[in-house]
Amino acid sequence: MAVLAARLDVYIYDYFMKRNLQATAKAFQAEGKVSLDPVASDAPGGFLFEWWSIFWDIFIARTNEKHSDVAASCIELSIHHKQVIPL
Repeated sequence: MAVLAARLDVYIYDYFMKRNLQATAKAFQAEGKVSLDPVASDAPGGFLFEWWSIFWDIFIARTNEKHSDVAASCIELSIHHKQVIPL
């Protein structure tokens, strides 16, 4: 669990840096003793932002008719999967 928390800290630090929140990133790194290891995904907005964008798109698609085609495909696949392999 500690490894996962440390990885999340790196992604949060990366997000702050990509948003040009230098002072926040420095304070977070110092207080949390965050490793400065590079993140595996060097997305322009950072891995955390990319993850959030995908999560939000799929989440809102379940509650709102206005959603992307990608989110609709994920929902359809999820429904099909539940029909094929009932829990």
